[in-house]
Amino acid sequence: MNEEIVEQIAKTSEKETQVTEEKKKITWLIFSIRKKKYALRSDDVMEIIRDVSVYKLPFMPPYIEGVLNRRGDPFTVINPLALIDEDDPTPPAEPLFLILKRSDDELSLHISDILFFAEMEEGDMNVIPGNSEEGFFLGTLVYGEDEIPVINANAFELLIRKDLGSA
Repeated sequence: MNEEIVEQIAKTSEKETQVTEEKKKITWLIFSIRKKKYALRSDDVMEIIRDVSVYKLPFMPPYIEGVLNRRGDPFTVINPLALIDEDDPTPPAEPLFLILKRSDDELSLHISDILFFAEMEEGDMNVIPGNSEEGFFLGTLVYGEDEIPVINANAFELLIRKDLGSA
């Protein structure tokens, strides 16, 4: 009798553990670029910096604003609007940058404002069907009444490598 009770308790514990493991959470950084909201996994962001100078580079594609100096290391500054907003590709006036966590490149995105962090379940992102790794968006997140595009940080690196001939 006691053995049966112990087995039932063990089975119940295993089921609870499996359910808990399935609900993995992801923290998203929600930010804006000129009043429009975007999302990026917070794990993809190393640092948020403000009020640094961007040094222009000659002969660069229009989406590369230049480089910024972060503790002696140069980071390429990308203006996402030049790639995703065909109506007005002018970079934001605010000097605010997301330093991306990359193992092989030093990239930053020029943004307007940090809005909030949101923790959601792993499956909450609506993936774009048939999207390639070169697409600038992975999908969308629904937060409240907003559908927020999720930026694909890898797409910027792939585009730079392709445009500058180091692919």
